[in-house]
Amino acid sequence: MKKFLSIIMVAALSFSLVACGGGGSSEETAAQGGAEAAAEGESAEGEKGRIAYIVGLLGDKSFNDSGEVGMNVLRDEGWDVRTVETGETSDYDKYEDYILDCLDQGYEYIVGSSSYMEIMADLAEEYPDVKFIGFDENWSDDQLPDNMTCIFYKQNEGSYLVGMMAAAMSETGTVGVDVGVENPVINDFVTGYIDGVQAWNAANGTDVKVVKAACGAWDDPAMMKSLVLDQIRNNNADVFFQVAGGSGDGLFEACVEEGKWAIGVDSDQYASYIDSANPEKADVILTSMLKEVGNSLLSLFHDIEAGDESMWGHTIKLGCAEDSIGYVDNEFFQENVPEEVRTAMEDAKAKIASGELVPKSYFDFADENEFNEFVKAAG
Repeated sequence: MKKFLSIIMVAALSFSLVACGGGGSSEETAAQGGAEAAAEGESAEGEKGRIAYIVGLLGDKSFNDSGEVGMNVLRDEGWDVRTVETGETSDYDKYEDYILDCLDQGYEYIVGSSSYMEIMADLAEEYPDVKFIGFDENWSDDQLPDNMTCIFYKQNEGSYLVGMMAAAMSETGTVGVDVGVENPVINDFVTGYIDGVQAWNAANGTDVKVVKAACGAWDDPAMMKSLVLDQIRNNNADVFFQVAGGSGDGLFEACVEEGKWAIGVDSDQYASYIDSANPEKADVILTSMLKEVGNSLLSLFHDIEAGDESMWGHTIKLGCAEDSIGYVDNEFFQENVPEEVRTAMEDAKAKIASGELVPKSYFDFADENEFNEFVKAAG
């Protein structure tokens, strides 16, 4: 897959999205998508194609919004794109109904995250003329129908880099990693983060510990705040990595109240907050681990437009080498993270991209027990 040449364009648009993005209803979002398609006119539908982006809720300033940034660029380029918010539900039938509605309306490409993968795979068999695009899931090629592709991100690589930084910035010798809902992809973030902390320890003679917690939801900032406050008061942790979608806002709030450092995820969350109603939250976000969802989807559709059919039936794996995993290097990061730490992170990123350095991955563990022992030992 090509390098992401559209990164600058997407980055320029991401600020406007996260600054005004809200979690409207699925019906409102669908209506908006239809209005935008109508504004594009018949050429949008005929020349480029019709895309349905299935998402939980926008306004998370993270994973979902990153994908919407890519969709907005595709809209501007003449694709007919409808964004459908399903809400935070685990009801399989409701998910399927939303997708079936898009299929009935003639959408040619169905795009959805890991939450919708099994549904899309089943429907791909029934709709062989439609293309299905899943992302953020590590499926093998033999699990994929011929009219489906899967994008998997090596989030352990970026998590390793911010884990190094967390260890370097800790004054208490304990850092935290706090997640929304535990699953294999989220556990891969945790694995890379712990590995980065331990790599910093090995290289610098430190003994920084890692504590982990899960709030059990993507949209419960109050629970997340409570967990982080507990880690501050009972574990003396002072740097926190959130991998929790909308729940992550509670982590930032706790760090503001207690004067601790935070690390964002997926999107540039410093930029998301700096001109928001709560700009003080930006002042605790040292950097964000980037998972370029919008860029990857944009690049994929550029390949499709160019006539590339090689992705169907295959999983595409993207990491530092493809410029789709990394961290935010902004002025705030440069002002607050010492140069020697930033240099070490840059060097490690280059080694990961070249293959010289391979961070630990959750997918390398023999089973869940082995992962749990790894996490336990880190604390």
